[in-house]
Amino acid sequence: MNPDLLLLSEPRRQAPIAVIFLAIRAIGRIGIAQLIVIVLFVSRLPTSALVIAIPVVGLAWLAGAVLAWWRFTFLVADDELRVTRGVLSQDRLTVPLERVQSASIEQRLLHRLANVVNVSVDTAGASQAEVEIDAIGRPVAEALQRVVADRSATTASTSPTVAEGELPPPAPPVVERQVLQRSTRRLLITGLTRPAFAGLALLVPIIAFGEEVVDLLNIDPPDIDGPDPALWMLWLLPAVIVIITILGLLGNLLQIVLTEWNLNLTLRERGFVREAGLLARRSTATTIDRVQHLDVRRNPLEARFGIQRVTLPTIGQGDLKLPGTDDAELADVRSLVLDPDTIVHTLDRRISPIGVFRDVRNAAVGSVLVAVGLLLSSVGLWSLLVLLIVPWVWATSRRRHRLHRWGLVSKGIAQHHQ
Repeated sequence: MNPDLLLLSEPRRQAPIAVIFLAIRAIGRIGIAQLIVIVLFVSRLPTSALVIAIPVVGLAWLAGAVLAWWRFTFLVADDELRVTRGVLSQDRLTVPLERVQSASIEQRLLHRLANVVNVSVDTAGASQAEVEIDAIGRPVAEALQRVVADRSATTASTSPTVAEGELPPPAPPVVERQVLQRSTRRLLITGLTRPAFAGLALLVPIIAFGEEVVDLLNIDPPDIDGPDPALWMLWLLPAVIVIITILGLLGNLLQIVLTEWNLNLTLRERGFVREAGLLARRSTATTIDRVQHLDVRRNPLEARFGIQRVTLPTIGQGDLKLPGTDDAELADVRSLVLDPDTIVHTLDRRISPIGVFRDVRNAAVGSVLVAVGLLLSSVGLWSLLVLLIVPWVWATSRRRHRLHRWGLVSKGIAQHHQ
């Protein structure tokens, strides 16, 4: 019998440390507003009542967490994941393994300190994780993930017939192959090539609290009421934009390092296993046949460094995102996900140019309304500069429609646009 199935064939519980996580989660379900009301109510009680009420409530709360931990069990039997849970009433959930789309293992900082992980099982048709098992040992979690990723190993039809009295043949060794791994250098390039538009959002509070920022930085601002009030904009606004852009790039780097540190994509039998993260380590497993399509995107900076953002969307919540993928890694992933006859080398079909008219029409209506509004204000004739948006939209939309290509094959559709 498969060792993973053997490990999961008996009812298993979460680690004892899960009592603490369940207690914390119970507080989170109460809500901030309700907690404030409870605190205000308790604060009005006399001291003698608090001495009795606080220990009683604490023990009841802890007893509920212990009971929830004790009544939560799970096992895998007959190609099904069976979960029993509930405190007062008992809830039994049965999920056929063929419906499971992915199994994700996440180890947050608190989980790492306790040497436990969190498992989320995503099924077809569910908007969120169908089953979440918090605070279990990594060996059990990885066994469940392997059962999901190698669903064929749990199918009885694939098992050879064994005569009575004979021993079953040994299970074939599991073949694993590392498809890609992100180095620190590639992560830095990935972060630096991402658009820094998010950092530009910091301009809003800086403009809103301009005087406070100037006082904090001890800057002598220019006199905007002087004879040449607009000259200071020639150096101050570009300097602010450069600073905010740098902050945006630093934010991108921090986000990439925290979420994609030591990114690995492993091919195991018929499934992919993606693992990444620095403080919170997350591992997601799904089978190749659940991948819906291959999505490749890259901006001009990414094209300059020969990398792209690859996404393997699946049914449910288990999408596999592979930022910073080079051309060789993309070719490897493409060969694993797509059949040879679905690879399109020539995309010879265009889209209708009527979309250019639609884009220009919307931009023209919006810019005219803005220009009229500004023209009636103190801006004056300078408001007509807003109309320059129309030729810009026309040029970019025309180029986008002219370069858009798509094509049909026997098993799908492919498109390329820029």
